[in-house]
Amino acid sequence: MIDSHCHLEMPDFDGDLSAVLERMGKNGITHAVSIGSLAKNDRIERTFKILSNNGNIWTTLGVHPKSPYKSFNDIERLFKKYYAEHKERIIAVGETGLDYFPDSLGDIEKKAQKELFKFQIELALLHKLPLIIHIRDAYKDALEVLRSYAGSSGGFYGGVIHCFSAEEFKTAQDFIDLGFFISFSGNITYKKNSYLRQIAKDIPDEKILIETDSPYLAPQKFRGKRNEPSYVRFVAEVIAAQKDVDLEQFKELTVENTVNLFGVTDVAGFFPAVAYKIGAGVYVNLTNRCTNECGFCPKYWDGKNNYNVKGYNLELKKEPDFEEVISSVFRYYNFKEVVFCGLGEPTLRLDTLKKTAIHLKNKGIRVRLDTDGLANAVYGRNVVKELGEYIDSVSVSLNAHNSSYYNEICKPRLKKGLDPYSSVLDFIDESRKSIKDVVVTAVGLEGLDVEAVRKVALEKGVRFKLRQYNDIG
Repeated sequence: MIDSHCHLEMPDFDGDLSAVLERMGKNGITHAVSIGSLAKNDRIERTFKILSNNGNIWTTLGVHPKSPYKSFNDIERLFKKYYAEHKERIIAVGETGLDYFPDSLGDIEKKAQKELFKFQIELALLHKLPLIIHIRDAYKDALEVLRSYAGSSGGFYGGVIHCFSAEEFKTAQDFIDLGFFISFSGNITYKKNSYLRQIAKDIPDEKILIETDSPYLAPQKFRGKRNEPSYVRFVAEVIAAQKDVDLEQFKELTVENTVNLFGVTDVAGFFPAVAYKIGAGVYVNLTNRCTNECGFCPKYWDGKNNYNVKGYNLELKKEPDFEEVISSVFRYYNFKEVVFCGLGEPTLRLDTLKKTAIHLKNKGIRVRLDTDGLANAVYGRNVVKELGEYIDSVSVSLNAHNSSYYNEICKPRLKKGLDPYSSVLDFIDESRKSIKDVVVTAVGLEGLDVEAVRKVALEKGVRFKLRQYNDIG
């Protein structure tokens, strides 16, 4: 397990931190995220001292909505300083957000909190980091702020609503729709909080993180006492019981979720950005390389090189091998198909794709391939015939009604003398011979003759799907 949110630098741990960390390990909590506060120099310095002595602790940089701070310039200066010195151990911006408790909080202070929140969102966007967000009695305003940024190129670089406490599932769904994970703390174990347990039950397992927020919010068994990372197991137990899923599977999935959100590579057996779940499918991200440089791909929006898809950061630290792919896929346990579709062209890793697909088919799992349709041109042979045995469905990105439009928007990089558009059309023809379900897709960009592309699909006897621009994944 990973405690995805705690405060080990607080004075509550001064007397026995080494014992706390020892108990953490004995109870199966291999790593923790200890939040770094830029509001108080003594606390941030203590945080980095803890990190220097413990390689399994990560931290963040941020200012809590109720923490004292001098100015945005001070925050930015301190952020740059610490990020330059400890970049490998800083995995997020936060905790930031809005806290309107108590009810007597005035409009001036609420406005100041919003400005502080926005400033830190912009820091996260600038440094391509996820957000850790604190919200108390301010869910409506927090959603409004986050939605104002959601339309920017590429959206957020992931994030989590920490210690979720809203009373309606719809609120959690609103954040999930923006790509955020939802994290639960010890308060989910409290007898009166049956509403939280019901919300956790309804949230997709792949969108849940677990935390302690220690030294606060000790679970029911220790309520009124100091909380600590080893108690995160009680949070996992309650949620797994609510969902009626195997506890060990659920714990491993929360680690997968945490690794995917923060992009950390030092958790043995877990590999960030390799597999991610959307709906009923587990998607496999084999490579970030591609045959095209499509202008509608988030990697190329405004030169920002964004790898965010539905809250997952798909920038690979390295291309995964077969064992790493299989390990990542089977962290998930409630899926109907596996889809080879990441921010790159899967057929450029043809051997790994084939080996993985064969393994999945032997287990009776449905396999789908999303491709640019240029594999035959790349390899100089009929790759589709090789794939037909173990690919149940293929989705081919045609994206154009003629060669000139295709070259303009997709910017293909093939050998001279090859016509990319014709190569995709040939790939569709070959797919129809070898693969049961073939779909031609196009992104609905301005200038696309949708009906012409639909006609191509109809004439070739395959299905057509129009994809909405900027709806990635």
